Amino acid sequence: MFACARCDNMSSDVATCSICKRHFDFQCAGITETGFRKLGDRRNTWRCPDCRSGSTSSLPTPKESENPSSSVPIDKVQFKLDAIMKQLAPLEALLEDVRSIKHDLATLQKSVEFAHDSIKEYSDSLKSLETKVKVLEERTDIIPALQASITKIENNLRDKEQWARMGNVEIKGIPIKNNENLYDIALKVGEAVGCPIQKTDINFIARIPTQRTDAPKPIIVSLNNRYLKEDLVAAARARKDLNLKSLGYTEAGKYFVNDHLTTFNKSLLSKAKATAKEKNFQFIWVKHCKILARKSTTSKIFTIKTEADLQRIV
Repeated sequence: MFACARCDNMSSDVATCSICKRHFDFQCAGITETGFRKLGDRRNTWRCPDCRSGSTSSLPTPKESENPSSSVPIDKVQFKLDAIMKQLAPLEALLEDVRSIKHDLATLQKSVEFAHDSIKEYSDSLKSLETKVKVLEERTDIIPALQASITKIENNLRDKEQWARMGNVEIKGIPIKNNENLYDIALKVGEAVGCPIQKTDINFIARIPTQRTDAPKPIIVSLNNRYLKEDLVAAARARKDLNLKSLGYTEAGKYFVNDHLTTFNKSLLSKAKATAKEKNFQFIWVKHCKILARKSTTSKIFTIKTEADLQRIV
């Protein structure tokens, strides 16, 4: 309820002056209630007749002079304002907490987005790895077959390499002399072991390099007839006195006549002899360029062609 500034009548619907802020009933305001409501937003700028005329002297003020206690003291208003401000003070801290929470939520959102991207990247990488592993597993299935094929090819190549040397004799221990005649040496060896050969029996003859620096280079004699080669090697093995002096050398020492083995078979023969010594195998020898083994005079003879065969020496 509001008191009219002119007649002091109480009314709930009044017109409020935008200048002096006083309240008037519609009759004292000089406007009908319908007309005032039609003003719409312009009611906020409505002015009372006195403010429009520029004077407020015509307004009766006996009530105000008679009732000075109706105005509220400034100190009370200030006290209430201070009380309100004290009540509002925690709101600032609350707002700060809200801002902090909002910032934390933004940071958390970024972290979640980053984690999501990282998980997606990890998931993609994992799928790629799974695909590669699957391909490798499929290829792994054929590895044993490939290894078997490679082993077979290697064995065939070794057999062919050794077969190409079937007509060769390797003579070790012959000293190197200036202007030596290897043909004469080969003929003397054949005569000394009891298996004479002719120069026409020899396809080629030469010394070959060796890894040993403390021994002369061996002599390789390639014979045209493989059977003659076998007879020459067998005759040499039957002799126990193959010394250099029997060939006309002044140096003391022995020489040896053997099959011309490949580098692989020479290494395999060396390993076979070492293993046989550990396992008390009595016999390891070479015949027709093949490595043979026998535990005793009554046991079965078997051939050693690969390193896997060394496991049979037990």
